[in-house]
Amino acid sequence: MIFSKFFNKSSNLDKELDRNLLFAPNYLIREQKVNNNTQYIFGGHSIITIEQTQGKNVGLFFNRTRTSKSNKLNLNPKNELHLGFQTIAEVNYLILGTRQHLSHVKPGDLLEICFNDDSKINLTLESTDEKATVNKGYACNVRAKINDKELKHFKKKMMNTYKLTLNASGETVEGSFDKEFCQKFREVAQSYVFCLENYY
Repeated sequence: MIFSKFFNKSSNLDKELDRNLLFAPNYLIREQKVNNNTQYIFGGHSIITIEQTQGKNVGLFFNRTRTSKSNKLNLNPKNELHLGFQTIAEVNYLILGTRQHLSHVKPGDLLEICFNDDSKINLTLESTDEKATVNKGYACNVRAKINDKELKHFKKKMMNTYKLTLNASGETVEGSFDKEFCQKFREVAQSYVFCLENYY
């Protein structure tokens, strides 16, 4: 590609994605087979895999989430909360990576996410799926089921703040999301929904 020489530095992110900066974040660059699975590579550096067993779709996860080389994106300045999406069988999840003083968050705790239009989503956290022990694409500290309406809300709206209510103590922990990464996370949700609706 004629412009690729201007983007050589992007290869330090991922050699397979060195030209993707030329495309919009949710522009599907290509799909490729990896063993029995199919990967979808997007212009914003996201890579999504649909896991298949005997030709049947059994899971969907991120190999890479926008500018993060993991299945989740860091969403607050203190590096305490990472969020992503996954699907196992027919159930969709918001997945959480918790760090520092959020590392004691456990299944049964409550998560409230407030968006810029003051709408809210309330979720109950649950444990990681056993798939995560053999496939790091499913790895997370805790996760929460999300329905189609909630999923599409992430696709359309920008997140603003969060509140975690710890079941054991009743303590609440509140924080805000980084605006730049909220924009990226909305793009992540858009890529996820695109693959879910068109290929899964």
